[in-house]
Amino acid sequence: MDKVIAKKKWSWQRRLLYFGLPLGILILAYLVYAASGAKSLKVDSKRLSIGTVIQGSFEDNIPITGTVEPLASVFITAAEGGNVEEIFVEDGQMVEKGKALLRLSNANLMLDFMNRETQIIEQINNLRNTRLTIEQNKRGLKDQLIDLNYQLVEAQRQFALDSTLYRDSVIADNDYRASYNSIHYLREKIKFTRENLKREEAIQSNQLNRIDGSISLMERNLEAIRRNLENLTIKAPISGQLTGFNHYLGETKQRGENLGQVDQLSGFMMRCNVDEFYLGRVQNGQLGSFDFNGAAHQLEVQKVLPQVSNGQFQIEMHFRDSIPTGIRRGQSRQIRLSLSEAKPALMVPRGGFYQSTGGAWVFLVQEDGTAIKHPVEMGRQNSNYVEILAGLNPGDQIITNSYSPYGEAELLLIEN
Repeated sequence: MDKVIAKKKWSWQRRLLYFGLPLGILILAYLVYAASGAKSLKVDSKRLSIGTVIQGSFEDNIPITGTVEPLASVFITAAEGGNVEEIFVEDGQMVEKGKALLRLSNANLMLDFMNRETQIIEQINNLRNTRLTIEQNKRGLKDQLIDLNYQLVEAQRQFALDSTLYRDSVIADNDYRASYNSIHYLREKIKFTRENLKREEAIQSNQLNRIDGSISLMERNLEAIRRNLENLTIKAPISGQLTGFNHYLGETKQRGENLGQVDQLSGFMMRCNVDEFYLGRVQNGQLGSFDFNGAAHQLEVQKVLPQVSNGQFQIEMHFRDSIPTGIRRGQSRQIRLSLSEAKPALMVPRGGFYQSTGGAWVFLVQEDGTAIKHPVEMGRQNSNYVEILAGLNPGDQIITNSYSPYGEAELLLIEN
């Protein structure tokens, strides 16, 4: 015969222990956080980004944007203003150094050239006439000296003859003395003429040098004026590809106006904009890399331009190896610029949390499904990670998205 087994009933003490204990723990935990002044907030786990702290090799690099530019570019400027009268080439063409690109017309410049040319030529002719007169005067003094020397020779011959006749009492005493005085006079005249010629030669030499210098200067001025006319024909300064050269017939160009540029296509470089925060850390010789057509290419900093504009400064980076095939002027690429060598470090994935806290604290994920505000000390950053100096251990997990939606909450209750 079956025996009826009576159903056991839980006592109220047992029920209190079974159901009340977990509830009490939760209440106690809430009271602890409430007593500490912590504010809690429920968050959806699907809206969270969680990163794990790892021990690895930290490379201090920053992302920058670089634009492909030719190694050498020469701007074309209008040395003289005028109207576009003739265009010989089109934008984008390859040109040789000295090739005519376009021709300007300037009626005022032509008229001014003719007036100044006339004046300069007239001044040059006057100076040349003066030079000719000085040389003629010099030749006159030399001719006079030659005549005096001849007269002296004749006077000496006559005096020798008169001396013989005077001893034989053929001629009078006055004739003899006149012949003697003539020799003395001619000698003094020759001496004076030689001194005068020597003095005139020194003066004339200085005058002729000044005249020659003035003529040379005026001829150079005349040549410069002629070159100004030649400047109305714009020519290629170097061989390369013509860019930015868009002009129309009849268009007016001002003196000094940029008309385009010629790019030397023997090589390319990357011109990059860098945040001014890194101005003291970027130096020549630092390396960077970027991806193009499925391959990584290395660059090296060749020049740092320290002038800051709109919160950024510029650097020039050259390719260390061959230039990538297919790269073109004007293309932009994201470059990873290394500021230091890779070193072992504790790090966590980079995220919006850093901007929210400045790296002073994080929300540390707990095993019970919550995340608490936790102080940390952070160091360098690169494009992927932030260096952890203190406050976290390998394997810890933190919320890496922005903390702006959490307001002043110090405890996050993560709901699935």
